[in-house]
Amino acid sequence: MRQKSISSIVACHACPVRYELMKSLEQAEPERYTVAKQLSYALGRSLDAAVLWEDIRLVSPEISDDWQPVLETWVDACTETDWQPADEYDVRVSSVRLGVGGTLDRILPGSPPRCALMRVTEAPEAGVWGADRIRAACFVVCIEETLGFSPSEIIFEYLASGITRSCVPEPRDRRRALQAIRTADAIDAGMVPRKPRNAPCEGCFIADACTVSGPKKLSDLFKKD
Repeated sequence: MRQKSISSIVACHACPVRYELMKSLEQAEPERYTVAKQLSYALGRSLDAAVLWEDIRLVSPEISDDWQPVLETWVDACTETDWQPADEYDVRVSSVRLGVGGTLDRILPGSPPRCALMRVTEAPEAGVWGADRIRAACFVVCIEETLGFSPSEIIFEYLASGITRSCVPEPRDRRRALQAIRTADAIDAGMVPRKPRNAPCEGCFIADACTVSGPKKLSDLFKKD
């Protein structure tokens, strides 16, 4: 069975139908992600919005100019926090036991090293988002298997808010992650997913491709009568 991305497992925890639809949906890199990623590379040193915007335009020449003031706002927010420079960027980790993998955005110096994940959403009032707790639970196992050490926490860097938060996965987070992985395995094996009672339909980026009764092939959306 193919290895699943940790992001897809988080999606499956939120809604199994979303997981199924995402498998057949080709997604370009969101502009919000492009902006945040370039900012992430600069954390721990002097932040210059003009220089970062030049880099972003080199990485993504077609990006809308509307994102420049967004970058400036994020830079202003991030200058209020003392960020630690990274030793490594974009480190791939995976777990054979879980069959999942993902990429650490930054590895920070320490003994053991500290692992940080960039987030493009604003930070909650306290702690981290529930979805990020599932994400952290998966990454802890992947880090142990790939890098050979057990992280005491996962750092979430909410760049839109200029805030860094730590997360120590609890047993309930690991249970939810494991259940989401098993649900994703069952869907890949042919099970038809059902929308949960508390499905986060509002604001879902693929809501137009979804029906209450279950997943719908994206190709069907473009069929003419």
